This record gives sequence, C-alpha cells and structure tokens, in this order.
Amino acid sequence: MRDDAAPAAMHMLGVSAATFEVTTREALAEVSLAMASQTRRRLDIVSRHLDAALYDNEAFVAAVKQITLNHHSARVRLFILDPRPLLGQGHRLIELATRLTSFIEIRTPAPQHKSFNEALLIADNLGYVRRQFSDRFEAEVDFASRRGATALTERFEQLWQRGQLDANFRRLHL
Repeated sequence: MRDDAAPAAMHMLGVSAATFEVTTREALAEVSLAMASQTRRRLDIVSRHLDAALYDNEAFVAAVKQITLNHHSARVRLFILDPRPLLGQGHRLIELATRLTSFIEIRTPAPQHKSFNEALLIADNLGYVRRQFSDRFEAEVDFASRRGATALTERFEQLWQRGQLDANFRRLHL
C-alpha cells in the first residue's frame, strides 16, 4: 500500500493491521499525527532533529499533551540524535517537554550510537512509523503490529538505556 491508501484518519491504532508505505512529507505528517492522537500511554520517538514538519506544530503537541493528561502513568520519550540545531530555537514539543518533565523525557545518543540514522515513532507498543533514513520522508507504517512495534521498542530501549540526558533540555520555566 502507498500514500494513496486509505487516509491516516481511517486507521485505528491496535486494529488496522496492514503495513503500508508513505513517501511524502505530508503523508508522513498525517500518519504521525494520527498515531500520536490515538496513543493512550506510551509514545517513543527517535528523530535526528525532531523534524519540525512532523513534530513542531500545534496539532502534534496537543496530541502529546493529551497522552500525558489521560493517564497518570503515561510516558513520552524523545531520543534526539543531533540536538544542536534545536538549541536556542523555539520548538513546541521541546517547550512542552520542559513543562511536563514528569511525563516527557529527552535523551541524546551515547558516543557508540552517534551514527544511528533511523527515525522511529512507536505508539503504545502497538503501531509504528519507521524511516530507514532519518533525513528522508519515506516510511513504513503499521497501526496494528505488536510484533513489529515490539522489535522496534527493543531497539529503542537499547538506545535509550545508553542515552544521555542533555542539560539543555532540562530548563524549567519559572
């Protein structure tokens, strides 16, 4: 299935089991938002620079905020491969993370993972968006693949456990 498949809004997290591909920024943004909007407890993201076209918009930030408000054990983890371009820039998702530090964590790669170049979004360990190359918009998407999401979560956990906290993202706005 390609971009011209059913619109992302028609896919249901944990229900719509069909792997498909997207190839444009618009389609990628649409499926990423749809998946985040349906996430209930856990959202894991690996991104080179937290792609502004995908994650720096009011709709996506509202979806992430809703995850944190819906459940006391909600967790959002952002693994940013190269945070330098984000420093000193206004990014809505980073701003939300600095306000909701109990729910949203940010880490950067350990030296051995600096060359990792994939981008991932994993929702409730049920669905995923996987880009083989973080600087491209081509992605494999599945809204209901526990097996695929679990495999990607294991890869994410390896990065996360070795990852480092970045003091630049721990600012508290008082």
